[in-house]
Amino acid sequence: MKRKQLKSPVFQGRRLFLMLALLVVIGGLMLRAAWLEIFQQEWLQQQADKRQMRVVTVPAYRGMITDRNGDPMAISSPVSSLWCNPQDFLRAREDLRHQAAQVLGEPPPAAAKPALLDAYNAARGGREVAAEKLAKLEAGLQHIEQELELKPGELSTKLAQASDKQFFYLGRQLSLETAQSILDLDLPGVAATREYRRYYPLAETAGHVVGMTNIDGTGIEGIEKAQNDLLAGKNGKTRVVRDAKGKLVESVISVEEMQPGQNLQLSIDRRIQYLAYKELKTQVSLLNAKAGSLVVLDAHNGEILAMANVPSFNPNNRKELEPYLYRNRAVTDKSEPGSTIKPLTIAAALEARAIGAEVEINTSPGQINFGKYSVKDPKDYGSITLPTLLAKSSNVGASRVALLMNARDQWMFLSRVGFGSVPNAGFSGETAGLLTNYTQWGKVDRASHGYGYGLSSSLLQIAHAYAPFAANGVFMPTSIYKLNKLDVGQQVMSPDTVRAVLRMMEAVVQDGGTGEKAMVDGYRVAGKTGTAYKYIDGQYRNDRYLTSFIGVAPASRPRLVVAVQIDEPKTDDSGGRAAAPVFSKVMAEALRLLDVPPDNLPSVAQQPTAPAPAPAQPPLPAIPSTTPTAGGAT
Repeated sequence: MKRKQLKSPVFQGRRLFLMLALLVVIGGLMLRAAWLEIFQQEWLQQQADKRQMRVVTVPAYRGMITDRNGDPMAISSPVSSLWCNPQDFLRAREDLRHQAAQVLGEPPPAAAKPALLDAYNAARGGREVAAEKLAKLEAGLQHIEQELELKPGELSTKLAQASDKQFFYLGRQLSLETAQSILDLDLPGVAATREYRRYYPLAETAGHVVGMTNIDGTGIEGIEKAQNDLLAGKNGKTRVVRDAKGKLVESVISVEEMQPGQNLQLSIDRRIQYLAYKELKTQVSLLNAKAGSLVVLDAHNGEILAMANVPSFNPNNRKELEPYLYRNRAVTDKSEPGSTIKPLTIAAALEARAIGAEVEINTSPGQINFGKYSVKDPKDYGSITLPTLLAKSSNVGASRVALLMNARDQWMFLSRVGFGSVPNAGFSGETAGLLTNYTQWGKVDRASHGYGYGLSSSLLQIAHAYAPFAANGVFMPTSIYKLNKLDVGQQVMSPDTVRAVLRMMEAVVQDGGTGEKAMVDGYRVAGKTGTAYKYIDGQYRNDRYLTSFIGVAPASRPRLVVAVQIDEPKTDDSGGRAAAPVFSKVMAEALRLLDVPPDNLPSVAQQPTAPAPAPAQPPLPAIPSTTPTAGGAT
């Protein structure tokens, strides 16, 4: 007996409806996928790239600065700069605080339903995880503050102040190890950028010469500023892939090649530079002086072998630097040269044939009156020779020599040796000093120019003006960069004049001269002391002055020019006592380092190189005085 088949109570059309609906959904998805694959592929790829691929800047490696021997004076080392998106960071921090502070209420009883117990345990676990993450984030902030030497809570305050921004530097130019230790904390929104930091091996010893860069790697002082375009190079760009946390996964393609900066070789000899700075700093401290400067020139080619200033600054440590320390006094500060100009006055007169090398100058009665002004010597020296004039530093004698010249001849000679012109040695901010046109000079100006007042120059300028005495009368362009080939110099005085003035300048360093302390064992030295009173508020101040000594050595075959200037020494108020000792020490060591043979050893002493004596001339008559002189003694 067959069983009777019962019909299903389910509506037969429902099954068909569901199947059709399912087919429609599947078909729609397939059509959408086909549409995206065929017509939207490029747009989707671009959107994905925007979220994963970035074009990042590849910082250029800044060129290295070296001394003349190739030893580094400024180099770049890789560092990291940490940054974050303050909005993302603060939002993540606030979410963690909210989750960690979530109130769960009383736990359900043990007999409660498993689903209720599971929900409560999950909520409690989430709160504990949030609290752990929050503690890790706060500890990370404290770690960053410690690494960056910030006060507790200072970083949080800065982030709150930058809450409306999407980019904020947590720290710049951190060591790679420090940056990585912070990145390992895996703080939300924190990432790093590779940069370079400038390092200066000579520190404060060559701070004014090399200068420094700012935190963005742009030169702001010294050679770093003067040659920034050459040293900086050009940043590149590359396309990279980053993960969801912003970390670099791979570099895809270089968009623009990075061009590293060019290396730069200076004329500085770091051995002489260190010695010069050490001796100058010691003397400035010993004399309780306001400041000091020193320049060492190779007179044969015009290269600057050393340039030091005190006070100086350490470009590696900028936290306590003051802007006034940045000034390179040797090239930017101008002052009246005082008695250091007297050898140039005599050289100008010899070149103009206003006097002969063996002439005697009548300095009686020890002063020249120009109306209510006068030029004075410490005492009446009477009739003196030119070597004695320099040895005693007679202002009256130098004034009489200057007045024997035509004003145009005096002006042209000073112009030829660099007065009134920028040295163009390669520094930014070089001063031209002051040398007015001779058509504006009266007798007072001519006389005062003869002993170093009424005109001004930098220490580099006056040192450069002495260079022809060490180069057989040739005035070579000066340079802070090492020269690959010798520049063409200008003959500014005859070799006969050079030999004559060198002989006279040697008398300054002998017993009884004002520059005895400039003597160098084993070498003949020719130089001149100087003391120039400062012109302040319309008058010369007897208690405010600059002392200096400039000389060349060895006198028989000169190689180096060393110029030393001490600003407002509290003791030893003359160039012979304040500046000459520094000259002696620096010149002695520089000659030794350069292997310059001695010319004044007892067993191999050389004869003076002065020309044959000219017929003696009678003393010059006294010059009538009718106009006032520039104030100030030397």
